[in-house]
Amino acid sequence: MNSALNPEAPEFYPHLTSVTQDGYSTINKTIRSSNQMPSGASYEIFKTFTDFNIVTSHISKNVILQSNQIIITELPAVKLKYNDNEHNTDKIIDADDSMLDRVNINIDRVSGVNKGDEKVLDGLRSGINVSAWNKQKPIIAKFQVGSATFIGAKNILRPQLSFKDTIDNSDSLWVPKISDKPNNIKPLTLNILYNAEGEAIGYEHPYQLELDMYRPASEFIDPDPAPPAYPLPLDSTQYTYINTEAQLDELLRHLNGVNELAVDLEHHSYRTYQGLTCLVQISTNQGGDFIIDALAVREHMHKLNLAFTDPRKIKVFHGAESDVLWLQRDFGVYIVGLFDTHQAAKALKANGLSLKYLLMKYCGVNADKKYQLADWRIRPLPEELVEYARLDTHYLLYIWREMKSELLAAGAGQPQLLLSVFEQSRQICLSMYNKEVLNDNSHMKLYIKSKKSFNTQQMLALKMLYKWRDAQARALDESTSYLLPNHMLLSLAETLPREVQGVNSCCCPMPPFVKQNLMTIHRMLLSCRELPLEPQLFQMPSSIRTMVNMHQTLNLYAMNTHDVSHLPEFREEDSSKFEFASMFADEVTQLPKQIHAFAHTYNGAYYGIVSELNAEAKHFVPPYDRYRKYRTLAQLEEIKDFKEKEAKIAAIGKGDDLIKTEVLLKVQHAKTQVENEEKSVVESEEIETRELVKKSEKRKRKISDKIDRKDTLMPVTNKVDSNPKNISETNKNLKPFVYKNVDYKKFYDDTEKTRNHKQLKTKYKKCRK
Repeated sequence: MNSALNPEAPEFYPHLTSVTQDGYSTINKTIRSSNQMPSGASYEIFKTFTDFNIVTSHISKNVILQSNQIIITELPAVKLKYNDNEHNTDKIIDADDSMLDRVNINIDRVSGVNKGDEKVLDGLRSGINVSAWNKQKPIIAKFQVGSATFIGAKNILRPQLSFKDTIDNSDSLWVPKISDKPNNIKPLTLNILYNAEGEAIGYEHPYQLELDMYRPASEFIDPDPAPPAYPLPLDSTQYTYINTEAQLDELLRHLNGVNELAVDLEHHSYRTYQGLTCLVQISTNQGGDFIIDALAVREHMHKLNLAFTDPRKIKVFHGAESDVLWLQRDFGVYIVGLFDTHQAAKALKANGLSLKYLLMKYCGVNADKKYQLADWRIRPLPEELVEYARLDTHYLLYIWREMKSELLAAGAGQPQLLLSVFEQSRQICLSMYNKEVLNDNSHMKLYIKSKKSFNTQQMLALKMLYKWRDAQARALDESTSYLLPNHMLLSLAETLPREVQGVNSCCCPMPPFVKQNLMTIHRMLLSCRELPLEPQLFQMPSSIRTMVNMHQTLNLYAMNTHDVSHLPEFREEDSSKFEFASMFADEVTQLPKQIHAFAHTYNGAYYGIVSELNAEAKHFVPPYDRYRKYRTLAQLEEIKDFKEKEAKIAAIGKGDDLIKTEVLLKVQHAKTQVENEEKSVVESEEIETRELVKKSEKRKRKISDKIDRKDTLMPVTNKVDSNPKNISETNKNLKPFVYKNVDYKKFYDDTEKTRNHKQLKTKYKKCRK
């Protein structure tokens, strides 16, 4: 097989090289072109055009035909159907599972895992079982994708299990690991830093004072008396591998006698939460190249502070922003006296800033960076990885000397530009490592990067899964991308599958962690699906979104006259390329003159656009700016409701305590409301009874007053005799009363006359109105 995968194997397929190497670029182009196809609402609009439907139908038919030709080699009975996406998705998943299972079985058979009886018999004959699966040796696999080479291995024991210091992945504040402080001006003190709200945000840099007072030595600023010697090739340079404390002490004695050392680190972050520093490479002009196995001597690496914090020695790094933090986190090692070649390349305005570019420019070495994605936990290290690690520091001291002379030449012999690079490097040394803090908006970075549009259910599912994945990764000391990759997390939040099979389709191939927690993930998604849909927060209107997209596409064509970034580079040293400059210049299209609809103005505070139609206006606010300002006003009220719903969702995952308290509060509120209603009813009844009593008392008083008045108006008569004889005599003397001549008006009461009189007046007034 003539392929980079296994050069020693016989050739059984002549076109395997083009399939494996060129196929990746072809697939990548296909994915990019398919992503440019319209989707969502725009796809529905394009479907109204007949030409678009004809083209898409032809493309879909071709895809189904080609897919059937591929699948028939694995599953002859399976055929994809036209316009049946669910059926096709299930069949493709089945075919992928079948192919992956077959590949795994073949790998296990070749590695000796599934030989079965033969391994048992071999072990019985020899007396010792020497199979690969019993030794647990790492099985190294190499495969190349494009320009990068992946090196992975199976059966690698997790190195953090053998560490003497425990790894703290909690949310608590990170405490520096430094225990002693060599080369100090101020004794070691760990002071906590607080923000304006009084919250602890970290610790003060242990070498803060030493870095503030640092000035590079004169030999690192003055011009070199002679040009530096070109380093020997890797094969002719001494190489030392260090994996014991005694070897590390020997290296420290060597570093004590040198003034310049080049340093680089190799890091692993896929199978750990915070990351692991696996290798430390050091190169000197006197001792050659050293590679320190940082996993084997982790508890002794703090001794490097003797050399790394010595201000008389210069430590040359390339891109030290991450290296400085990793040394602090894993070993408690700090740097005083740094020169970063990446910052020097920025100061010189070089065409390239990578180490590969600097190696090619100053040393003429074409560095192969294809192993940058390798698993640096593999022990013993393969020869390819050893060569790759040595190359990062082998030529770095020579590059620093060359860049130093160029910086002095660019400053006309003055060291200001060189000192600015030292200052930038000193600022990098002042950075402090802090743990990653998870807050309520941590998932928004992933959401914005995905360029998706989620509703409230999908957004809550994304937030819940993001927090749950982070908590599990901290507890298991695994990376979040290993437990549940970001694209699978977004697919689960967007789809919200009802069935468990839907989770399987979103996570294919399924990670082991997802397979173990399948039901937990499914329950979380169902709990988010049961919530009511509400208007989406922070969503850009579709009209504004289309305007922004159109503006971005127009900017691709509206290039400046001097903007030649899309054309090949023409440098002075490449004189032959100027012959083709006119040919490329003729291809540049002449753009029409831009017609300005608005006049640009600047009033010192706001850069606005004033229209000629409304010249009296102070400034014109575009619609999108108005939308952003309105969104900030409406944000507070929407966030309150949003947080209440988040609390309910958190109660589903943590327990029903919040729901119980909410129910109890509602019940208590209802009881108090019922009691208040009952009290109000009783009080109203009492008031009515009091009013009735008052009315009855008034009526009784009126009746008694009338009776008293009648008694007063009656004429005074003679006293009645109690003697019966006198009564009979009076009855005999009585004369008959004539009722016709009686005047009845004298029996009326004066109060009744006045009342009737007032009523007539009121009636008369109403009639006048």
